[in-house]
Amino acid sequence: MTVVCVALVDADGRVLLAERPTGKPMAGLWEFPGGKLQPGETPEAALTRELHEELGIDVAEACLSPLTFASYRYPALHVVLLLYVCRRWKGLVIAREGQKLTWVKPPRFDDYAMPPADKGLIAALRDLL
Repeated sequence: MTVVCVALVDADGRVLLAERPTGKPMAGLWEFPGGKLQPGETPEAALTRELHEELGIDVAEACLSPLTFASYRYPALHVVLLLYVCRRWKGLVIAREGQKLTWVKPPRFDDYAMPPADKGLIAALRDLL
């Protein structure tokens, strides 16, 4: 399964993390916002759609910069997680699906329990920021 996610970086160099809500697999863990690709969808189109649905923001595909990926085998499935970086968007970030949100400086990522696939993205993100 291919999943896209984004490191939204604010003017202070903080990155947005979202907590997986109760009822979803890995509930309570923190992750980079994003989601699954739909059939025929490009990663950038999926990410702009997911960011609008989940956070109420509009992102131009040109503002998404691919950074790295992680490949991780969970017990029930294999995930390829594509990480993009975005520093420009329109609108205010709001939790539209009841998830908790927090802005985190990269050195503090280890303070948040994350799914294994997301953890595989942290080193490249810290190097960039």
